[in-house]
Amino acid sequence: MLLGLIPSIVVNAVLPVIGFGQLTGRGWSPTSALIATSVFPIAATLFSLARSRTLDGLGVVSLALIAVGIAGTLLSGNPRFGLVKESVLTGAFGCVFAASLLFPRPLAFFFGRQFATGGDPARVAEWNAYWIYPQFRHVQYTITVVWAAALLAEAAIRVVLVLLLPVGTMVWLSQVIFYAVLISVMVWMFSYVGRARGRAAAAGVDVI
Repeated sequence: MLLGLIPSIVVNAVLPVIGFGQLTGRGWSPTSALIATSVFPIAATLFSLARSRTLDGLGVVSLALIAVGIAGTLLSGNPRFGLVKESVLTGAFGCVFAASLLFPRPLAFFFGRQFATGGDPARVAEWNAYWIYPQFRHVQYTITVVWAAALLAEAAIRVVLVLLLPVGTMVWLSQVIFYAVLISVMVWMFSYVGRARGRAAAAGVDVI
């Protein structure tokens, strides 16, 4: 999964940052440069949708947020709109994770099931059956809480920094913060699940 982030980092962070620096160095305004470099995530999202041949909800939302950011930037002349929109998506996901704690099963349960079973009916049924174990439920709730807190904190920090720091700084710093938080939480999650699995095995419970 971590290696799978490399294309995303290149398209959403490296290329836009390089493009922004090149364009502003040639006399483009930060507003124009930020709008122009949005072509990289737009092209990547459209390519992903075309390759999968399905209307992916996340891809559609990403395109909608990019469009809103560009429109807000054009109407206001302030490139910070284009930077804030990135935190809207992570903040929204943080809210979804937090809200799922109020439902019978938290969001981590469903993401974990998809990752662990690959959609195989027999393995899905086995995963669903794990819910009877308190250890398994505790792990799912803990992962959901951590993701919710991390995403909401990341979004809040980036919004504040976008308002305080120069646009040129936030073009690269925003991406550094996002991927640092994302990778850190993923590394913690896999480590936490590994430890939880070890404790469950020691207790004679083959779950998680």
